Amino acid sequence: MKRSIITFWAMNKLTVRVQQFLFVLLGVFIPTSIAITNLIIGLLALCWILERNFKAKFDIIKSSKWMLAIFALIGFYILGLLWGGQHLNADWQFQRLALLLVFPVLMTMNLKQETIKRAVFAFLGTAFISASAAIAINNNIISPLGEYLSFIEISWRNPAFITYNYHNVILALATTLSFYMLIEKKSKYSYLLLLFIVAYVISIFTERGRAGQVIFNLSAVFYIIYYNRKNLLRLFALLILLFSFQFIVYKSTTVYKSRFDAVSNVIKNNGDRGKGKNEDIRYVFIKESLSRILEKPIFGYGTGSFGTIFENEVKSGHYFDTHTTPHNQYLYVWFELGIFGLVLLLLIFYNQLKELFKKKDGIHRVLLPLSFMFLMLVDSYFFIFILTICYIFLYTIYSRYHQQ
Repeated sequence: MKRSIITFWAMNKLTVRVQQFLFVLLGVFIPTSIAITNLIIGLLALCWILERNFKAKFDIIKSSKWMLAIFALIGFYILGLLWGGQHLNADWQFQRLALLLVFPVLMTMNLKQETIKRAVFAFLGTAFISASAAIAINNNIISPLGEYLSFIEISWRNPAFITYNYHNVILALATTLSFYMLIEKKSKYSYLLLLFIVAYVISIFTERGRAGQVIFNLSAVFYIIYYNRKNLLRLFALLILLFSFQFIVYKSTTVYKSRFDAVSNVIKNNGDRGKGKNEDIRYVFIKESLSRILEKPIFGYGTGSFGTIFENEVKSGHYFDTHTTPHNQYLYVWFELGIFGLVLLLLIFYNQLKELFKKKDGIHRVLLPLSFMFLMLVDSYFFIFILTICYIFLYTIYSRYHQQ
């Protein structure tokens, strides 16, 4: 009996050590490899099971309103199979919902403060490497080294390691975290953080992704207003400096200019992209989704219904066979689950905002969920693997990091 207790204690101690290592590794591979990130998540889930102590973990889950809201949303998606006649994409939907279970796994793990700090720099350092690689690729610096860097997929979709729209957002979130650490002096490596921020910003504004650019601008405007609200002269000077930076980037960067002009023209023409072209697909998604939501606002059309309904019913000249969401998280949930599903989604973030705001430096911490809530306006980011995992990883850090 005594031997079995000692063996269990030793195994549990080893499991905890492995968890610390894997959590730091997660910070390394989120910006660089979807496949390895997936593997690490599986290993962390295994460690969570082997660690046992389920009663304490379930007590933490039961005391968290936002975690209960996650389970309620998943449960409502299961109920959503009972109504509507189009559930062909339900299996895809439940694969994405399974990602949300990583939240309680990470939030109830026995993470040490030293582990969290190491994970922060693992994430920021690897994001810096990713940004630097993207800058080198964009400027053809990396071409002579191609045979030695074959693990970097060079294409218009991949600035470095992952696709531009994911890479861009991860760098924007890394920038916000770096600003927090720099402003509040959470690290003695302030010059290193400044170097990181410069690389992130150059990479963000010389690539095709737009969501990361908007997140950077919103965070920058927030910090300028928050820290200079009592000095109007300095506040306006910094805002002018920020907009001057945007103007310089617009005039000197072809990618940024073309993407900015394309969006501006679509907005000006209310979705019309010009003679002989189909209406902008995002306008189609919003218009057609809202018209159908208003027909069934309470319960929606059922789990996994969006893609099939659009493919069968919407005749706009677009092919919807590869689209399972309307590129808007709120419309997507409302379309399939009705107003009750939308309320559950909002409750997750509302309670996360309340939890973070109550902590010391809460004004910095709430920028993470606020940024992600904005991102969900332009795509279904809560169901996109690498960005969902990135958000869960960063939320774990923002919520569990204790001030000294």
